Amino acid sequence: MAEAQQAKTSIRSYLLRRILLGLISALLVGIAALAMSIAYQRMNPGVNQLTGSSDSSDAPEFDGSIVIDPTVAMPDFTLRDQSNKSVSLRDLRDNYVLITFGYTNCPDVCPLTLSEFRNVRNALGSSSEDVAFVFISVDGERDRPEALRNYFALRELDGIIGLSGEEDVIRALGVDYGLSFEMTKPDKRGGYLVNHTAGSFLLDPSGRWIRRYQFGVPPSTIVADLEELLAS
Repeated sequence: MAEAQQAKTSIRSYLLRRILLGLISALLVGIAALAMSIAYQRMNPGVNQLTGSSDSSDAPEFDGSIVIDPTVAMPDFTLRDQSNKSVSLRDLRDNYVLITFGYTNCPDVCPLTLSEFRNVRNALGSSSEDVAFVFISVDGERDRPEALRNYFALRELDGIIGLSGEEDVIRALGVDYGLSFEMTKPDKRGGYLVNHTAGSFLLDPSGRWIRRYQFGVPPSTIVADLEELLAS
């Protein structure tokens, strides 16, 4: 009888030790996971804003629109428009200026961006008179004024200024915008594509860079920004 009672006591003690060891192990694993999470967050500040994780309520999800703060005064440049007239950045002063870079033989990004420019302009209504919409070609060899004029007429891009110039001139003015572009190897017919920086850049009436819009930003976002700026 005594031996049976002693056996039960030993089993009970064994089970209690196993349970206690399990609880301690789980606690240690939890502490280690918490420490790793804290270390990761410290090494990657802002990761939640970009990935939209569980605490996104504390910081809005990135929408592709970047406020340039402090603003940057952009240098003047002079190019030829689709009417073969000389146009300088200073000629557009007193207006907000929305600029994008591209080329008329672009199969996707450029026509989409220009369509969005048209949508923004239409949405602004009469206020669009205070905004200059500018397309600067990175393919001056093919995008001469006549080519720009025909392209804009075909796509009904009224009110948008098309500009082009020599490659070295475009590369020089593009430095301040972070522009890069590269022509691909020509095919048998001499055709080629141009890999280039996408998106658009908003300048204020004093010629200062104030917004950067990544490619794909909804036109409504740009419209909302411009309406707020024009009303201030």
